[in-house]
Amino acid sequence: MQQTLITLPHEIAGLSIFGFGWVLICWAIFGGVWLTHFYMQSAQRKEEGVGHPLVPILIIGVIIAFIIPFIEPQDSEGPTGIQIRGYGFFVLMGVSGGILIASIQARRQGVHPDVVFTMTLFLFLGGVLGGRLWYVVQKWTEFAIIDRGGNIAWGDTLPKILKFTEGGLVVYGAFVGGLIGCSIFLFRRKLPKLATLDLIAPALALGMFFGRLGCFMNGCCYGGLCTDDLWGVQFPIGSPPYMRHLDQGLLFDRPLKQRGIEADFDYRSNYLWKGRITAVQPDSLGQAGGLHQGDTINIEMRLVDGAFSEYYEKGLFGETAFLLKNGGRVLDNLTVKEMPARSLKVYPAQVYSSINGGLLCLLLWAYFPYRKRDGQILALVFIFYPISRFLLEWVRSDELGQLGTQLTISQLFSVLTVLFGIGLWTYTTIRKQPLAYPSRSSLELAKPSDT
Repeated sequence: MQQTLITLPHEIAGLSIFGFGWVLICWAIFGGVWLTHFYMQSAQRKEEGVGHPLVPILIIGVIIAFIIPFIEPQDSEGPTGIQIRGYGFFVLMGVSGGILIASIQARRQGVHPDVVFTMTLFLFLGGVLGGRLWYVVQKWTEFAIIDRGGNIAWGDTLPKILKFTEGGLVVYGAFVGGLIGCSIFLFRRKLPKLATLDLIAPALALGMFFGRLGCFMNGCCYGGLCTDDLWGVQFPIGSPPYMRHLDQGLLFDRPLKQRGIEADFDYRSNYLWKGRITAVQPDSLGQAGGLHQGDTINIEMRLVDGAFSEYYEKGLFGETAFLLKNGGRVLDNLTVKEMPARSLKVYPAQVYSSINGGLLCLLLWAYFPYRKRDGQILALVFIFYPISRFLLEWVRSDELGQLGTQLTISQLFSVLTVLFGIGLWTYTTIRKQPLAYPSRSSLELAKPSDT
């Protein structure tokens, strides 16, 4: 896990990097070259279905000039620079790799790569919006900051929502948003929809391969407890699995054993863990405190002087973060230094999901030349991915069952997605319409021989 790779300074040579600064200048130069190249070949590109690049150039320019500076951290002296997150880096790798393989496939089908590039921008923006919206709605209580009047403080809440590079994109939300973005592009350009979506289907799977590696770097989307030393991985203090285990009362064994106490705790309620003592060692602090097996014991989160806040957000050691209590009596203080530096071992669900995305990409790429109807590659995505996702959800433990079942929201949606995929495959089979993008090799075979 490595949430932050590097931190870019706010400015270089007196000019900011983002906002109206270096990156925007570079993007303006690139956009100018792109526009010039487009107009030099405008007639040919119009015939090939290549859209005008001005809209994506402006959209990315707005993101660079306004959105990124809005989410840049600040202190009392002003902006502190943009942190390049491991999650965001791998998302960018997924986008770049997806564009590359989709462009290769497009050339093989006689489609200009610029069509793929422009469509990818719509796919990316729609995917990020959809994936983030799904995540925010699903975990709204973690994003909403309430002011003293009981209202949502949007000035503080919005920056949290926009920091998607720190993690927090739901794959199914990204699928839905990305398909909506692609559909808008395809309707505007009047391109064959199923055939074009087939072109980018392997790229979507490659994006999942890199995206889940980003999840591993971020510590999110983790697996359940693992007792196997070979497969289990541990995450550092402050990471999502660490804080989950802390909330579950699973990380107090070491500091309590130092005091001769063994206890089982319930899930944290507000600022308190309630437990029952299972053993008290002789000549220990626990025995000196009059504790016995079967007694109740509480651990209270210490909030004064920001001790727990520092522990939670920055992982600082040495401060008193918890109070060990028996009834209303304080027995001892538990310091952060006494707590484990890493979580319990969990299954590397992110790595499993990444491998799943890579295998799906290879499958789609290999089957592409053998497809009989447009839409079959996309249908395979909607069939195979939800099946594997349904199974992988049993390895994960970061989501709870929904609608009175043990199934997570992703598992429930997977069932619907499989049904949709089967329906799409059936539709393409019954439709019996020839391929809109036959490969160049098939076109060459169809040409009459000169001899």
